[in-house]
Amino acid sequence: MRIKRTLVLLVALLACSGTSYAEEGLVSVAGYGAPPQIEGLSGAQRRLMSMRASKLDAYRALAEMVQGFRLAGNSTVAALAVQNDSFRIYVDAYLRGARVVSMNALPEGAYETVLELDMSKLVSESSNQNNFAMRGR
Repeated sequence: MRIKRTLVLLVALLACSGTSYAEEGLVSVAGYGAPPQIEGLSGAQRRLMSMRASKLDAYRALAEMVQGFRLAGNSTVAALAVQNDSFRIYVDAYLRGARVVSMNALPEGAYETVLELDMSKLVSESSNQNNFAMRGR
């Protein structure tokens, strides 16, 4: 019961950290990617895959911040001890207007990508699209 209460509190806390502070102004997020440990890849291939992973991670983080996400959790308790604890996050978003601010190399081949999104443009674009969609019906 205590674990379930903790999950409910965690979900409530994450829900409160949504878009309320980001509805106007600039939203900035960072994403990180590590090079794959696959045999046979060249240094350039590892670097490009790390860069791509960091960019996708940044987009995921931006989607979570702007659109929100659904959190599902599962815990198994036996003999009053947690046996298994898992969480899964689902993100489904459509983003337009995000731009890459920087992509920096980190030690050991990892990369950091910083994305930025102007929320005021996002709000005005979405209202224009809704008006266009309504007229088209």
